[in-house]
Amino acid sequence: MPMSVDDKSRSSSNFFNNKGRCKDSCLIIIFGGSGDLAKRKLFPALANLMFKKLLPEQFKIVAVGRKPMDIPQLLSMGKYSEDFAAKFEYLQTDYSPEGIKKLKATCDRLCKENNIPPNYLFYLAIPPAGYSEVAAALKKGGMVHQPKGSHWCRLVVEKPYGRDIESAVALNEDLLSCFAEKQIYRIDHYLGKEAVQNLLVFRFANSVFEPIWNHHYIDHVQISHSEILGAEDRADYFDQSGLLRDMIQNHLMQILSLVTMEPPVSMSADSLRDEKVKVLRSLRPLDLTEEPPVAVRGQYGPGLIKGQPVNGYREEKGVAPGTSTETFVAMRMHIDNFRWSGVPFYLRSGKRLGRKGTEVVVTFKKLPKILFNTKSTPVNNNRIVFKIQPQEAILLELTSKNPGQSFDLSDTSMNFCYSDHFDTSADAYERLLIDAVLGDPTLFVRSDETELSWKYLDPLIKGWAAQSMGSHFPNYVAGSEGPVEATHVLLSHAENMEWLDFAKYDNVCPPPTAP
Repeated sequence: MPMSVDDKSRSSSNFFNNKGRCKDSCLIIIFGGSGDLAKRKLFPALANLMFKKLLPEQFKIVAVGRKPMDIPQLLSMGKYSEDFAAKFEYLQTDYSPEGIKKLKATCDRLCKENNIPPNYLFYLAIPPAGYSEVAAALKKGGMVHQPKGSHWCRLVVEKPYGRDIESAVALNEDLLSCFAEKQIYRIDHYLGKEAVQNLLVFRFANSVFEPIWNHHYIDHVQISHSEILGAEDRADYFDQSGLLRDMIQNHLMQILSLVTMEPPVSMSADSLRDEKVKVLRSLRPLDLTEEPPVAVRGQYGPGLIKGQPVNGYREEKGVAPGTSTETFVAMRMHIDNFRWSGVPFYLRSGKRLGRKGTEVVVTFKKLPKILFNTKSTPVNNNRIVFKIQPQEAILLELTSKNPGQSFDLSDTSMNFCYSDHFDTSADAYERLLIDAVLGDPTLFVRSDETELSWKYLDPLIKGWAAQSMGSHFPNYVAGSEGPVEATHVLLSHAENMEWLDFAKYDNVCPPPTAP
């Protein structure tokens, strides 16, 4: 059976903003249906959506793959109900005209047998190099409906959307020649996380914070993503991509946009995405000659993770010898608009670091050193910490007085843990899949967003490609906090400034209880 749902008053419908069950019967067609993404993420998410009665009453899942396979093999990585398994059809084929003809015949039969109109959700759980080919094949095979027709079809594509600005523009042109923009759902699973979406609610639904969310009160912002894992079984892909493309261009820049955007005129998809685009347009172009440097990269060497020895990146299976692919990036960014003028934003992400976690830390400016700031009782900056994973929480760091006759001060924290108030069992893919079925593009990425983020990072991508790191890599030990050079991007703001100790925010919430 799929994940159980808490019986308390906090129901799963609250998690999905009470959108309720999708009314349009449809076929969910997953290309790469025999692959790892489908088995690890998509099938469990669909099983939970069906269990929570959010999918249409009538739907079928068509898993398309090149390997011969039956349904028990297809669902072998999970424990699923017979009702869910009965929703599956596996089709072994390729993306040639004959293969798409075979797919169309299968879809026509399933629609007729199950009284389902030809509403299609195409999910491309395949390598990005195949996106254009599949889109063109679907269009040529007569499976793409007109956007204003009586039936709908939607195309969901996974990141990365290109490798640089040129390839991103080319991919968008290819997809838009087959589907309308409103039919294309570019998925970034970080946007499906409740803690990420709550950035908007925290800012725009609380009058105590919105007036101070600007350069008058905020000193700087740090956004950090740390992984314990290395390249693992993604080494073949990752060595062609690197961390700048894999994490910064999409996940962290999306978070940056939500932290800094202006309030949209409504929560409609276009209004929300218009404001994110304005942030990307306001980014100060990267100057690679600037000192201290605007960006630093790194690559992990051998080390210890939880006391166990691990290989360096260059020893990972599938990694090219002597590669200069970065597994760590630290960056300094500025947004040149009225709200954020002069406020630096620091982004950091790395593999094989000493901990796992994603945090946004907003540091406020200090008050004048008049009343309480002495050598014995220094007043520290107030901070708001958004913990995105693995725990979901919001922390407010304040200064308070210790009990006693003197004004000795200490740092205190007010913690809000999602697990104390809400059922947070739903996966980001659940939210995004049901939104795609419902036709709600709010949490998906628009084409101009992808192109602007690539345009911003393109000078750095090309600059690093022209510089072989050779013997300079590896430059940090697995299990550490990254290369020491990462602090260099901070030094333009204040002397002796360092990356925050993000580990101190670990385990602020009690562990979840078993259902």
